[in-house]
Amino acid sequence: MKKPGILEKDQCEAIIGLAASSLYEYCEHHGIHYVVTGSSGGLDSAVTLALAQRACKMAAENDFDLTSVGLIMPCHSDESAERLGKMVIEKFGAEQITIDLTSNFDYATNLIDGTNSQITHILRTTGGVDAIDQLDWSKNIAQGNIKARMRMMFGTYHVARMMNGMVLSTDNLSEFWMAFWTICGDVGDYGMIQSLLKGLELYDLADCLGVPKEIINSKPDDGLNVGNGDEDQLGASYPVLDLVMIELIHQGFDPDGSLDQLMTLPSVEGVDQDVVVKLAKRCLRGSFKRHGPIVLSRAELGLAAIKNLDLDMIQNHFRD
Repeated sequence: MKKPGILEKDQCEAIIGLAASSLYEYCEHHGIHYVVTGSSGGLDSAVTLALAQRACKMAAENDFDLTSVGLIMPCHSDESAERLGKMVIEKFGAEQITIDLTSNFDYATNLIDGTNSQITHILRTTGGVDAIDQLDWSKNIAQGNIKARMRMMFGTYHVARMMNGMVLSTDNLSEFWMAFWTICGDVGDYGMIQSLLKGLELYDLADCLGVPKEIINSKPDDGLNVGNGDEDQLGASYPVLDLVMIELIHQGFDPDGSLDQLMTLPSVEGVDQDVVVKLAKRCLRGSFKRHGPIVLSRAELGLAAIKNLDLDMIQNHFRD
């Protein structure tokens, strides 16, 4: 059994009410009648589907049509993941769509395998020794990213577009800190749990929502076959990750700051310093993912602000 987190039952109920009502009100305001969730069989998607069900219930009470759709997208997946994904779709009253991506993935990986020798050549001729040393691990991560992007491209966003709906994000704050998601992959349009700590808060919420115990008690795994579960990839359990990040931030650590902070990292009681450094380093090096594409401003490019452009000159340009 998972150790209870830091949320009391009344806090969970308040969060559930706020998240569900916010989703319903957003959908009503924008005329959205379908919300789409990739159902991986894990905790995050289960909580998202449960909250979507509450939003759909609120919508029905207010004579607004809102339907939750859950996607099963096997791709060399563990059979238990597919079974649990279907279980939560049924439990939380979502419509189910299944899209088997296995053959597409096999084709895509065969197609890009030919680039690996070219990548290796460039790294060798440009001094990329560290990258060469990590090629096997990078290949595993890259293949996991392909799966995530295919699930978005052929799955969630395709279905949402066909239904004039939107995709629900299943990311949480712990993963956000660790940049533990795929750019242009497992993202969404509306995130209800993005600000929740997975190790210290999300399990409490899942229990309050009635997420099946089998999911709550299972080992966290992104289902992309990159490593032996999330903890193996991150180097710490989610509760430990949350503890480390909270304590570091309390002591002045800036998750989006300079790598120089690694030189003077404080210790965290009960946690090996190597783990603290690894988590802090991963957080800092993944900062670019949390901010999306970097766009240089007009001022940084030496250009005047739009409101300061000479309108007469521009009009004359079109007259000439």
